Amino acid sequence: MKPHLVTAAAALALLVVPTIAHAQQAEKSWLQQGVPAPSQAFEATVGTGYTQPFGLLRSGVGMPDVAKAGIGVDVAGGYRIDPHWGVSLGGQYQELSAQNSNASRGVAFTIAAQYHIMPTTRMDPWLELGSGYRMLWQVQNENNVNNTNPTVLNHGFQLARARAGFDVRLSEDIAIAPVIGADATVFLWQDNSTTTVAISDPRVSTFVFAGVQGRLDVGGTKVGTATTTSATPEYQ
Repeated sequence: MKPHLVTAAAALALLVVPTIAHAQQAEKSWLQQGVPAPSQAFEATVGTGYTQPFGLLRSGVGMPDVAKAGIGVDVAGGYRIDPHWGVSLGGQYQELSAQNSNASRGVAFTIAAQYHIMPTTRMDPWLELGSGYRMLWQVQNENNVNNTNPTVLNHGFQLARARAGFDVRLSEDIAIAPVIGADATVFLWQDNSTTTVAISDPRVSTFVFAGVQGRLDVGGTKVGTATTTSATPEYQ
């Protein structure tokens, strides 16, 4: 290799290597920064993802016969009591594929408590437990004006819902998180256009969810101070 090419390559290396190292160090420093955590603040969350029911609606009737996989959209409002604890009230709408009907749609309302494990760090894992009420519609030939088959509504209690997430704190007030979860639901009643009947021999079913959500904190105070030297939160 010619001497001037060697010199140019060496100069390029001297320029590029420190730049890459600096970028890596800056990324590491950002992740290690502490972030003041919200306290006594209003929280709003919006999310979406994959959802699917499993189990039995009642003896002999599996959930795949009623509804299959689809998309869920979450909206919730809540209150951050302190950096670790929060409560929320929210709802999820599901648009699901159907096997024995024209369409299947659901709505679930849940009240939940959430615990943040590392609230003053950029990467904050959390756990959530709640319960509520779930409704699931089996829609028959909704686009047929001569349709004589009524839409059937199954509804009952969401006995428990557990979720886990991992907040990536973009700022003091904004976070995004991957979320996974599942619930335990018992459908107790079935409605059509004219009657409501109790479901005979109801069973426990579950709806799983995997998606992403965004969180916005409004008002309140901030607890803890940012630090660039340690990922250990100052608030315990």
